Amino acid sequence: MDFFRLQEADWKNYVNQIPVKKMGKQPVEYPAEAIRKPVEKKYNVIMTGNFTPTSFCEPYIHWINDEYAAFYQGIIDDIIAHPHRTVEEVALEHCEREMGENTYKDLRMALHRMIFIDIYVRNYWRREAVKVLVDAGIQVDVFGKGWDELTCGHPENMILHPQTTSEECLKAIAASKISLNVMPWFKDGAHDRVFNSILNGTVSVTDTSKYLCGELKEGQGVCYYDLAHMEKLPELVRDLLADDARREEIVRAGIPVVEEKHTWIRRAHQLLEWIEEDAGAAERKD
Repeated sequence: MDFFRLQEADWKNYVNQIPVKKMGKQPVEYPAEAIRKPVEKKYNVIMTGNFTPTSFCEPYIHWINDEYAAFYQGIIDDIIAHPHRTVEEVALEHCEREMGENTYKDLRMALHRMIFIDIYVRNYWRREAVKVLVDAGIQVDVFGKGWDELTCGHPENMILHPQTTSEECLKAIAASKISLNVMPWFKDGAHDRVFNSILNGTVSVTDTSKYLCGELKEGQGVCYYDLAHMEKLPELVRDLLADDARREEIVRAGIPVVEEKHTWIRRAHQLLEWIEEDAGAAERKD
């Protein structure tokens, strides 16, 4: 308990000293101020994040033998065909079908060896999201490593930028009309790219998750697309690019919601509340 109380005190001290408008030693504008100050929107669509071609995962798919490779590929194909399902859900289903009932220890070991499937699937959809836009004639500025390895029909519409710092990514997002997001492969969470985009005055175009749809309704800073119907994404993006007033309305509808619940300072205070609750419960048991 003494150790926990020390950690609790340290957390409280740290949270209370978090600078509201500073990051490190350099002052950073808070999003609410950024949206009030006009920012030149020099990019139409931006994608911030690295890209790993699915070929990177091939050695892991084939690391044992052809039978195992077919097993892993079956899981991957199933997830891609049913993008609303998680890696764990599909993998467990395939494991039980192939191996029968197993102990949790065996299943944990099997899942641990399938981490590459998450990498494969999320990058498959990153590729598809950018590819469907650039091949439809929509310019996409991509920031991060690996995008030069993406093969598409119209590479002239994909503008490559080198990997950069998080702060520079935020500046680039603020200078964009649309921020494209592809969710990591959990289905009940969010990516900070969505919240960062809204707070920096940019519409987030993203696929869905249970958590995200519960926190942000359509038009509250976000416009949702369906991974199962990627052919509709270019039309959604074109409509947004053609309507400055609509984009502004969407952003302004999302900012209050995100500022209330989804900034880093809000997260820090929430963590502190949970720590205090746990500490109180532990003391009552003692």
